Amino acid sequence: MSAKHKLKLTLRELYARTLFHTGLHALVDALMPRRLTILAGHCVKPVRGDWPAGAHLPADMWITDERLERVLSWFRGRYEFVTVGEGALKLDRGWSGKSLLALSLDDGYRDNARVLPAVLEKTGARATVYLESRPLDERKVNWSHKYFWCLERTSPFDFVHRFGACTRDQATFHSLNQIVAEGRGNELYHLKRILKYECEPSERDRSIDEVFAELGGDERALCEQLYMSWDEARELAGRGVELGGHTAGHSILSKLDPAAQEREIESGAASMREQLGTEIPSFAYPWGRRWDFDEHSRAAARKSRFASAVTMHAGINGPRTDRFALRRLAIADDVRLHLLAAEACGGFELLRKVGIDLSE
Repeated sequence: MSAKHKLKLTLRELYARTLFHTGLHALVDALMPRRLTILAGHCVKPVRGDWPAGAHLPADMWITDERLERVLSWFRGRYEFVTVGEGALKLDRGWSGKSLLALSLDDGYRDNARVLPAVLEKTGARATVYLESRPLDERKVNWSHKYFWCLERTSPFDFVHRFGACTRDQATFHSLNQIVAEGRGNELYHLKRILKYECEPSERDRSIDEVFAELGGDERALCEQLYMSWDEARELAGRGVELGGHTAGHSILSKLDPAAQEREIESGAASMREQLGTEIPSFAYPWGRRWDFDEHSRAAARKSRFASAVTMHAGINGPRTDRFALRRLAIADDVRLHLLAAEACGGFELLRKVGIDLSE
């Protein structure tokens, strides 16, 4: 990390703490235009009781129910709780009163059905859960879960060499091998990045399937452990949780041609409409960074009758924000409330208006 970037992060931290601990966030909130803040997470881990999904998932994919409850309780009363679909509609129509806050959770994990409702009931918060349809329809999981599962059971070195023995993509194997040879730390992230962006998807999936099977993996059992069922999804909707689309199989859309993007998005949307008997208001781009989707993705989401779509780029949303590129703030168990509060009140947007950008 460069000295300039370290300085920027230090200033960002100091500014956020000042707004939060002095109460100036309330003044900034009153001065700034009304806005929609969307929190983005994945799993909700119970502090008490079993959590079968937790064994292999990385720390950035979960937040405990107690931590999530504390975060949402701080926002209660200061902001109006909405779902993402409701928030996008208010942006369209204009509204008076408090700014808006929505909680969103991606993929459709079983704890969203079993743990999340109690948190929402305690805090009065609203939520949107984005569902991949293939895990619910076919009980199949995307490659990343098999990857996480394998790395829980073997070393990065062993995984890479098992992958190398299976794959025809020796260029990717060389890149993976270089990562483990360098020992640069955070190997799980760096290996995943290479598999995600550098390897041809079908070859990656086939090779990981072979490693997964060699290590004794059972895809259906893993899916049952991780993902909710359609019955649980319907029950969740009946409790007031908004369900959104997240494609069929969590593909990186920008790696697909336009026709394949349409099929991936519409297949997920059609399955949800059939199973839930309703239109689906909102969509989340898988992975969600600006290089993971493109203009064809936006067009396909519109064609599939979604009214809005969310990304994984940080920030808040105002009336002029592109409804098919809504920004979100990622949350996990190490989330820092002062940074969320500074973003939500418009604190960082205020600095940008005067030419200072402390965004990450």
